[in-house]
Amino acid sequence: MIRKGCGCLLFFPLIICVLFALFFLTFKSPNNFSDYKKEYLDETLELAQSTADRFGLFTSVVLAQSALESDYGRSLLSLEYNNYFGIKARSNEDSVVLKTNEVINGQTTSVNEAFKKYLSKSDSFNHYGKLISQSKRYKKVKEARDFREASQYLQDAGYATDKHYAEKIIAIVEKYHLGQFDRPNF
Repeated sequence: MIRKGCGCLLFFPLIICVLFALFFLTFKSPNNFSDYKKEYLDETLELAQSTADRFGLFTSVVLAQSALESDYGRSLLSLEYNNYFGIKARSNEDSVVLKTNEVINGQTTSVNEAFKKYLSKSDSFNHYGKLISQSKRYKKVKEARDFREASQYLQDAGYATDKHYAEKIIAIVEKYHLGQFDRPNF
């Protein structure tokens, strides 16, 4: 005689095991919460190195600044418009108007700004390299002796209105040990 319902006893534990496995695969532990940051840095390193080499910049600063400006590649500006450095558009350039925070007279204010659109991530990095290396405004960035000086010179030249801008770039470089990618005597 064959019993009915025995299959359920085997099927039920199997379902519980599958659900348990899916739960742990879906929800990462808090220690892995910032994996997207490391992933962005790893994926972007080669592009940052080639940009830095081509334009005489520090790889660590190019990489950290792109991470800061694009929220590690997760900002709308980077995802939809390939702008990884928060570069604003000139009146004749293809642009998108987005809300951004600017520090004006010591107060953080939300304003609408026109940001440049790029065809690709590479285009964004290439334009950034040209901007920093060819603009008189950023001359000291190229003359910097290390990533700390370069970061401070970016802030001093007014790249961003945040008075802690250099500190934020330096913190990313130090946290992820990005200074190891800087090449001497570029």
